[in-house]
Amino acid sequence: MKLLKVDPEEVLTFTQTPTITTPSRTLRLINVSSENVAFKVKTTAPRAYLVRPSSGMLKPKGEQEIQIILQPHQSEAHTHRFLVQAVGIGNSADSISRDDWANFTKDQVQEQRLSVCIEQRDGDGKGGGAGAAAMDLSNDRPSTGVPEGSTDVTLKVKFDELYQYTAMLEKEKKKIEVELEELRGCKSGSSGDGIGKVTLIIAVFMAILAAYFAQGFGK
Repeated sequence: MKLLKVDPEEVLTFTQTPTITTPSRTLRLINVSSENVAFKVKTTAPRAYLVRPSSGMLKPKGEQEIQIILQPHQSEAHTHRFLVQAVGIGNSADSISRDDWANFTKDQVQEQRLSVCIEQRDGDGKGGGAGAAAMDLSNDRPSTGVPEGSTDVTLKVKFDELYQYTAMLEKEKKKIEVELEELRGCKSGSSGDGIGKVTLIIAVFMAILAAYFAQGFGK
């Protein structure tokens, strides 16, 4: 792929341990072209992963970290595949719609495929390959309130998943705050629209988090 640099390039490795049932992996995209690039991240098993964000736009030299969380009880995860699609949209367009994607020809859309590897480790998380990346939150997260060895593991899984998702949202929030500071330095005529968009994005993130929290703990 010439438009984007994808890291990792070929394999997404998820590391599972007795305490990490929903391992996370970060997919990093970098725009190495001289124009704006729209991207999408697809998978052959959409119900098996939480992917945020799954699409977006990158300016020249721009970067985006895609958080991918493997859901529990995925015995066939080693057969799953991911597909990163990218298309150049010039320097005037800031985004494209789903209909716009449908109108691009195969020659316009660049693609890169990645396979999935599942690593099984002991509780200490030692002994795996260097390519593995999992979000071990056992030491720095608040207590779930579920005793170790409890049969009610569903609540703990939901908490782990929610905590990882919250950490991703917090990272996105900080990125938005930086963009907001940059917008404040622009001319007053354009900064008003920019601040409005940023405020809307933050509101959407918080709404998604609230809905996710209610769904996860309401079951």
